[in-house]
Amino acid sequence: MVWVPRISQAPVGAQGADAGTRFELFPSVHVAGGRVVHLVGDGHIAELDRSDPVEAALAFQEQGATWLHLVMAEEDDGGFDLGQARRVIEAVSVDVQLMCRAGVNEESVLEQVLSTGCARFNLGRSALTNLPWCAEVIARHGERIGVSLPVRLTDRGPRLAGPGRGTDAGDLWQTLTVLDRAGCSRYVVTDVSREGSLSTPNLELFSEVCGRTDAGVLAAGGIATLDDLWAVAALAPHGVDGALIGRALYSGSFTLSQALARVATSTVNSHPPFG
Repeated sequence: MVWVPRISQAPVGAQGADAGTRFELFPSVHVAGGRVVHLVGDGHIAELDRSDPVEAALAFQEQGATWLHLVMAEEDDGGFDLGQARRVIEAVSVDVQLMCRAGVNEESVLEQVLSTGCARFNLGRSALTNLPWCAEVIARHGERIGVSLPVRLTDRGPRLAGPGRGTDAGDLWQTLTVLDRAGCSRYVVTDVSREGSLSTPNLELFSEVCGRTDAGVLAAGGIATLDDLWAVAALAPHGVDGALIGRALYSGSFTLSQALARVATSTVNSHPPFG
C-alpha cells in the first residue's frame, strides 16, 4: 500500500479583508517525555494543565484548527519519540506539520519521520549544520519539506541556534541564501529569546526575513494576546503566511476559536505595524 499524505487542496485559513490575503493559524503541540511541554529558548518546561498531546490536539481540532504544528522536543538522551508523533497524527483528521527539534540530519531518520503520516515536515536545528544535505532533501521532496530558522540576535548579527544548548548553526542570511537557491518553499522563523515567553512577537525580524526571500514565512515566538496575533497577521501582504501559537493557547490568554475569529475579522494592512 502506498501512503499518501493528507494535504489540504486549498488554503483553509482566516482571510484578511484586502486582496484575498490568507493567513493560516497553527496551534502548536510540543512533546517530550510523552507529555505536552513548552519550548523556552534551548530547553522546555512542562505544561501543567493539558499534559496529554492527543487530548490537546483534539481540542484544537474541535475549535476549528485546519493545521496542527507538532514538535518533538529532545528527550533526555537527545533523541525524540516518533511513536508519540504517530499517536497524535493518527488521532486527528487535520493536516499535521511535524518538526523534530534535533536529531534529523540523515536520510534514514528522515524516511522514518516522513512515514509518520505528517503532511509536512520542517527540518530543524540538527539539519542546519549540514546545508548541502538540506538542499538535497528539498530538491527530492519539494513542498513537503520546510525549514525551521531559530534565530538569535547577536552582536555579529542574526545567528541560527544549533542542536544543544548554546550552539551556533551559522549566519541567518547566508543560510537563507543557500536554502532559497535550493528551492525551499517555507520557513518557520522564531526569535529564540521570545519562544515560550509570551513577551510579544519580533515583527521586525519577520518583516526582514520576508524582504529577503520569496518563500512563505510562518511566524513563531512571543505571541501573547489577540492584538499580538493581529500585528503578525498584518504582515501577510509582505509574505507572512501564518502564525504558530503555543503557550498563549494553554495559558488561557485566548482560545483558538477566538484567534481564528480575530484574524478573520481583521483588516490586514498594507504596511508593517511597527516603526
